Amino acid sequence: MKLSLVSIEKAGYVRLEAVGDITSTDFLDSGGKNPLESVLGANWASNNVMLSLERTAFIDSSAIGWLIDAQRKSKAAGGKLVLHSAPARVRDVFDLLKMRAVLNLKDDESSARDFLTANAEAK
Repeated sequence: MKLSLVSIEKAGYVRLEAVGDITSTDFLDSGGKNPLESVLGANWASNNVMLSLERTAFIDSSAIGWLIDAQRKSKAAGGKLVLHSAPARVRDVFDLLKMRAVLNLKDDESSARDFLTANAEAK
């Protein structure tokens, strides 16, 4: 997986894109560093992050664990992580594992943006 910064928005959130399969090798090769930290720095969890999965065709159990842990750390640090635009195959994995009850999963970028801005206004 390649994780890249798309933009930093005035509305107070960061747009990222994951390209490629997300598997255990992404975490073994990182030396224990969270891939989000590699892109956003040590305080990554305090950011509001929209992560596009549009160009991710496959995820494994390590990826699911990483996303759950990243969301937990974001919440603890006052940030939010929302995933969006997952292809059908990835959505099927999320649905099979009932991840919609655990992760902030949105169907598209617009819904993810609405989620973040609604939560920002509620503060």
